[in-house]
Amino acid sequence: MDGSAAFPAPAPAPPGAGLLFILGAPRSGTTWLAKIFDSHPGVLYRNEPDTVLREPRLPLLCPPEEIDRYRDIARAYVERLLDVRTLKTAGSMPVFAKHYELPLAHPLRLFWIYALQVAHEVRRGRAIAQRLPVPDLVRPNLRRSGLRQPPMVVVKSVNARGLARLLLEAMPASRIVFILRHPCGQIASVMRGLKSGQFSPPDRAEILATEQARRFGLDAAQFNRLAPAEQWAWHWAILNQKAHDELGADARVRLVRYEDLAAAPEAEVRALFAFAGLSWDAQTADFLARSTTYTGADRYYRVMRNSLAAADKWRTELPAEEQRRILAITGTVPVGRLFAEPAQTSPAVAETGPG
Repeated sequence: MDGSAAFPAPAPAPPGAGLLFILGAPRSGTTWLAKIFDSHPGVLYRNEPDTVLREPRLPLLCPPEEIDRYRDIARAYVERLLDVRTLKTAGSMPVFAKHYELPLAHPLRLFWIYALQVAHEVRRGRAIAQRLPVPDLVRPNLRRSGLRQPPMVVVKSVNARGLARLLLEAMPASRIVFILRHPCGQIASVMRGLKSGQFSPPDRAEILATEQARRFGLDAAQFNRLAPAEQWAWHWAILNQKAHDELGADARVRLVRYEDLAAAPEAEVRALFAFAGLSWDAQTADFLARSTTYTGADRYYRVMRNSLAAADKWRTELPAEEQRRILAITGTVPVGRLFAEPAQTSPAVAETGPG
């Protein structure tokens, strides 16, 4: 008997198998949450590859009725994103040891990443550092090495909220963790970054093209008359509500609040790992302890910090009247009411559902 007939080749995995997206607004805790996932030795992480490789054929915001039009383009784009291995996408710090790596791969990758970082600081070396890939150094035969499955690929994006439903339709076996931060906390952090020059604003006018904006009668003239904090409040409310509406009660999606993650990190991460199909690991426990109790100097993009203090910084940073105006706007949408004061009753990690 032909051996190939007796033991047919396994069916190809459905698109998105072993893939998890971490989505959220800029300055909402995506970097910290993504690094928590990256700390698991069975995760292969890609940090914001969509900022390095863009797909001009995809809209910034995809209406549900146009998903069929863009599904194949989105699928091919995501598959290309997984191969983006620049210093930014594959070498973000800290770097963790992995089960799936070749022997001695961890120190070799660290050396290569540090060398690229040094080159990036030198004007003549910057272009080279941006062009040279960071190797993953995955074992060529994982089963022979005793590993039952390939690594889970985790992709973080702060630009893909408007494509969240499209990503699920294009990669139907994938999962999404969607993180929300208190609107005052997220807006205070964005405005702090704008003042220091470390953060560039997204196109705030993008919200005017959404169905959610049309429901509230929000037009360009009205939007432009608002104070900056109020413009950012509408940006938070409409884009987060759009993603929330379109993800619905999908079992492949989990919503987590940044404040709940900061208040009870181990419990929240254990629940998220269970959702993703990841086991608990000592390396994650160690990183979680270090990244929530840091007492050194605070830096804008640092993942090591006192997480509870960072979550509540906006309470003393934003004037009370500005807080009131922000919450008055975000409270007009169901997702904003998850943060109504006092915000103690909503579940820490829950499936998304219709507003």
